[in-house]
Amino acid sequence: MSKRKNEENRLTIASTGQRLLSRFVQLASLVSCTNRANPLRGTGLPVKRMLDRPFGPRNMMKIDYITEIKKGSKSWNDFRITENGIRPVLRDIDFAKEFPNPSTPYNLPELDKFDFSNCDLHGCSFRNGTYNNCKFDSSSINWADLVDAYFYQCSFINVSMRVSKIGNGHFIDCNFENADLSYCSAEDTDFTGSKFENTCLEFIRFVKCNFSETIIYSCFLYGTSTWDIIVEKSKQKDNIITSRDDNLITVDNIELAQFIYLLINNFKLRDVIDTISSKVVLILGNFSKERKVILDSIRDELRKYNYIPVLFDFTKPSSRNFTETVITIASLSKYIIADLSSPRSIPQELASLIPQLQSVNVYPIIQKGEQPYGMFADFYAYKSVKQIIEYLPKKLDILVNSIIEDDKERSV
Repeated sequence: MSKRKNEENRLTIASTGQRLLSRFVQLASLVSCTNRANPLRGTGLPVKRMLDRPFGPRNMMKIDYITEIKKGSKSWNDFRITENGIRPVLRDIDFAKEFPNPSTPYNLPELDKFDFSNCDLHGCSFRNGTYNNCKFDSSSINWADLVDAYFYQCSFINVSMRVSKIGNGHFIDCNFENADLSYCSAEDTDFTGSKFENTCLEFIRFVKCNFSETIIYSCFLYGTSTWDIIVEKSKQKDNIITSRDDNLITVDNIELAQFIYLLINNFKLRDVIDTISSKVVLILGNFSKERKVILDSIRDELRKYNYIPVLFDFTKPSSRNFTETVITIASLSKYIIADLSSPRSIPQELASLIPQLQSVNVYPIIQKGEQPYGMFADFYAYKSVKQIIEYLPKKLDILVNSIIEDDKERSV
């Protein structure tokens, strides 16, 4: 009995070995088919897609996924249900080439309600296509091209979309929960109404992107930079700015993430900010040709004391952004010198600055012989506004010295 059992085991092992060898030869023939007749000719299945498919009984069915997609979303979604557990390999497909839509301009693809969840879409091109209510959950879309593509109410939950091009893409009301978009390139990308929660946004440069009405909760922002992004009506909180190995630090504003990280970790930057706040002096006044000579002379006198004078020309109508810039510089200044002589725009500028920046002292000055404009006296209600100092154009050194000495006494 023992000999018979051993013989049966030997035959079983030999049979298994023959099947594995046959499978190896089959794969070898596929790899070398570039210099021979294609053994899959007539099946409609490209060799590359066969090689990308996982091993197993289903693999032998030689499913042509492109043909299945062309049958429409209902047929494709039903097919996905029957093929439950199989991860379709759709690598490197150009959707514009494979799925042109004659009813759209330039025959661009337009796919509605397709279930592309748990698919391998590595390297695919979605460029210029429109995708409505499609599911990409748990799919791999790494190294893909989504430039100028339109995605409306699509789901990207648990998606891996690393190192993909999404510039000029439109992701309207999409869901990126638990997705990984690290290392993507995003310029002029529209994310209006989309949801980012526990999303990895590391090492992305967002330039002129629209995050209006988005939700950005508990996202990973290490290495992220933002330039001129729009965040109107956006809800943000608990976003993580440190690397996975560092102590956890969170901020609520994606625009501040990079700055706060630098502020915490870069001691030189802190020194720079301290230096700015102790050296910058903002000078406001009438920038007509005659009056600017006075302002320039005040600037030169401040330089002698190693201050950093900043002049703003208000001769042109100031836009909202310009006014905000002045307020930002003023908030970093040690104090403000405001020349009330022959006033033009300065009454409006002081009306914007003084109520908002009550911690920054304002030294009003006026050329001897002139009177301040009528409403200026109302500013004395603010402790930051000092008494007006008269000056003579030829004795600006005395004026500047008196302001510096007064500031020193108040700082003690």
